[in-house]
Amino acid sequence: MPILYEFRTEARPDNGRIEVYDSDAYLTDSEAVRQSRDTVVAGTSTQIHLHSLQGIAPAEILVRVWDGPAPADSTWAAEGERPTVLDSPTGEVVIRAFAPDIAGHFQLPRPGVYEGRVSWKGRHEAAAQEANLHAKLSAAQLQWQADTDAIWAAHREVLETYRIDLWWTAESEDDEDDEDDE
Repeated sequence: MPILYEFRTEARPDNGRIEVYDSDAYLTDSEAVRQSRDTVVAGTSTQIHLHSLQGIAPAEILVRVWDGPAPADSTWAAEGERPTVLDSPTGEVVIRAFAPDIAGHFQLPRPGVYEGRVSWKGRHEAAAQEANLHAKLSAAQLQWQADTDAIWAAHREVLETYRIDLWWTAESEDDEDDEDDE
């Protein structure tokens, strides 16, 4: 099964949150955010919420759109995986986090409902890195801005990755409703 499209970006989680959503679905669903704290990945049909254990280092987000159900990948040693659905009536997807606010956006090969799975690795390593940063900052005798900058620079490594594999399955309900109205 070939990959139709691939998009990669980095984003620093906002209070542990990274959002992936259709460009018209920008209002956050608080229940999905709460659920993602327990399950790492949660969503509504038009939103996917990812829950990181840290908020300082950037996380890598890799989106791959497949021609059909994504094959298993024995080279990817994921810590966990969850099924997901993304309904994108506009075909434009936004990735939002704290820094940068909009970490990226891309156009899907076609609007519609995409089934998929989200897998991840490095969540606990990134959380440990953040704890180490806080410990070093509080224990350090910081006299110059360069001292603080050096500690921060040592904790910028990307350890956390989320991979979102999607494949188109149906027209969006909004699209079907629009066609019925005509």
